[in-house]
Amino acid sequence: MSMYIGFNRLTIQPFDDKLAKAGDPIIIQGDPNKGATVKAEIKGLSKDAVKVSGSNIGYYISRKGVGDVTVDFDLLDIQNADQTRILGREESTAGVQYTGDKTEAPFCAIMMESEDGQGNTALVGMFYGVFSQDGETLNTKEEGSTFTPDAESYTFTASGSKQTATKGKYMAKYAGNDEAAITEIRSNVLLEGTTPDVG
Repeated sequence: MSMYIGFNRLTIQPFDDKLAKAGDPIIIQGDPNKGATVKAEIKGLSKDAVKVSGSNIGYYISRKGVGDVTVDFDLLDIQNADQTRILGREESTAGVQYTGDKTEAPFCAIMMESEDGQGNTALVGMFYGVFSQDGETLNTKEEGSTFTPDAESYTFTASGSKQTATKGKYMAKYAGNDEAAITEIRSNVLLEGTTPDVG
């Protein structure tokens, strides 16, 4: 399955220093004043093949593993508190967000939800990684025009899972209506209903 129809929901599960779930997941699904998903672009799932010569021929092609796995997101109207959590920023009791030399994004797992061509649930999850946002943009409002909000760009830089059952894996995906498979992927990626087992 490689055809995705829409981008319904993004679930983000931040982790603490022991890679246990740190609070409730952040769910971005178009709820009023809680943010919406626009686009996700996954890159780096294949390592660049490197040909090794021997006996005057291409003897071996190095091809195992993944490249630099990232997910580039376009998201609308992410709330300050959620942005603070995923980017590791600080927020005062008055709600002022601070970014500085001690800012450090927490590790998170993510689950992207869509549909396949048959209308089944399609899930793509990343076990472990961090969010970053390189900048923000302020644009003038054109006189007489209707305001149209711009999506904000975020990058999720993935690494291999640290959990014993999925150690070293970067991505899990499933499309279908089998509840056991859906439970498996959500449990393995978001640690729903499980106790962390870091190996």
